[in-house]
Amino acid sequence: MRNIVLIFVSALFLFSSCMKEDDAIILPAPGSVKQMTAVMGNNYETQIYVNLETGASVSRPYKAYDLAFEASAQGMRIYLNSGKYMFACNSGSDQMTVADSVGKEWNIDDEQLLDDSLSMKYYWQTPSFNTNGSNVYVIDRGKPEHTGSARWRKFKVLSVSATEYKICFSKYDNSAYDTAVITKDPAYALMYFNFDTPHQLVQQAPPSADWDVVFTKYTHVFFEEPIGSPFRYYPVCGALNNIWIGTQALRQQKDSVANYIPMEQCTYSLLNSYQFSNDADVVGYNWKYYDFNDAHYHVYPDLYFVVKAASGYYYKLRMVDFYNQQGDKGTVTFESQRM
Repeated sequence: MRNIVLIFVSALFLFSSCMKEDDAIILPAPGSVKQMTAVMGNNYETQIYVNLETGASVSRPYKAYDLAFEASAQGMRIYLNSGKYMFACNSGSDQMTVADSVGKEWNIDDEQLLDDSLSMKYYWQTPSFNTNGSNVYVIDRGKPEHTGSARWRKFKVLSVSATEYKICFSKYDNSAYDTAVITKDPAYALMYFNFDTPHQLVQQAPPSADWDVVFTKYTHVFFEEPIGSPFRYYPVCGALNNIWIGTQALRQQKDSVANYIPMEQCTYSLLNSYQFSNDADVVGYNWKYYDFNDAHYHVYPDLYFVVKAASGYYYKLRMVDFYNQQGDKGTVTFESQRM
């Protein structure tokens, strides 16, 4: 018995001596501070998709699309283009010709883009969805961008699968009825659709792996304002995270968070003590404020963000200015550094 034990111990020692020790994890050195600009225009007419690692950006007109369809195989979310001040209401009927908006509640997509803050959410999947399709939604495409009959659409999801959505739509008076197929491409976060060109998808965002944040116009909901107030839904200019690939962020502002640490002193070793958010609007719009005394936007001092990209890298992000050299608003100068 003693010999057996000795043999077992010897074998165990020999095996363990042959095992490769875990390699030490060596973090890359922090990147240099990059200063970039997102030129949105004086009326914020351009969206800027930014890759924080490379500094590359892609510009697109925000007005180009109406709806954005989640592109993953499991995706079923449908988003309004809130930059166009779009609203939607559930008619409560799955019949296109009889559906209307009379007495129905209108909703907009809150910029957090959480499931319970979307105007359509998953509610278009009714119990009878597999046989009758979704309820009909009446969509307001936005008063600032559309007038007359071009402003209103009825919209219904006929089916959804891992590869496509099938939809139908018409004008509010039931004319111009049409159907379309939205083919999913998992290389992208969203597939973009415009009612004016329904059979040709809009090329809007770059592939999802190529951008971290988008500077864009969108509608902010001031929930403290009563429904009907002209200030409840307000167009703003800000940055939204690419939440569809898991981008997260946190806000660090002096006098607003406990144990505030200046941006220059914020290091990778401190990140485990931070709590990151999945909300799309962590960076948002309120890194600036409007001073009525000088009729000018100012960037808050002692404010920065930490963005956790889908790659696993962390970036410090700080806004510097909101104006170009000619004094026109809508040009966001910002600094970014990989930690």
